Amino acid sequence: MEIATKRTKDGEYLLSMGYVTFELPENFLKELTEIISVRVNKSSEIDNENLQKKIVAYKKLANKLVVSNDRVIQDFAVTLETEQLITLARLADGDSMYDKIIHNLPKQNASQFEADYKEMGGITEHQAILNMEAAIPIIRRVANKAKNL
Repeated sequence: MEIATKRTKDGEYLLSMGYVTFELPENFLKELTEIISVRVNKSSEIDNENLQKKIVAYKKLANKLVVSNDRVIQDFAVTLETEQLITLARLADGDSMYDKIIHNLPKQNASQFEADYKEMGGITEHQAILNMEAAIPIIRRVANKAKNL
């Protein structure tokens, strides 16, 4: 939705949101700007809290996967994209997940993973969340498959 403002000859403001137009005196426009500013800042604080909760949950998952069966690691390591594997390795404490991934990949894939891991030096929290959200269904499917066996 497009939002636009215009000032009329009478000194009042026209606020247009899509097909709706409001005619507002200047003091109302200032109050509306303050309300929007407060709401935007408040939502960003809530978003940051949710972001941190997700990161903590994904770290716990990565650490649990370190102690999982090698067969599970093998199955999802060849299925996940490189960025997702790197994210998983970086979220786990220490190098244990990295070592486990290297151990369970074929030699050619392992050397490529090592090179990609070194090349991809850092990752943002936002990108980590996106990668993990895409990886979770695959990991869940592989884990359920392993449980059924």
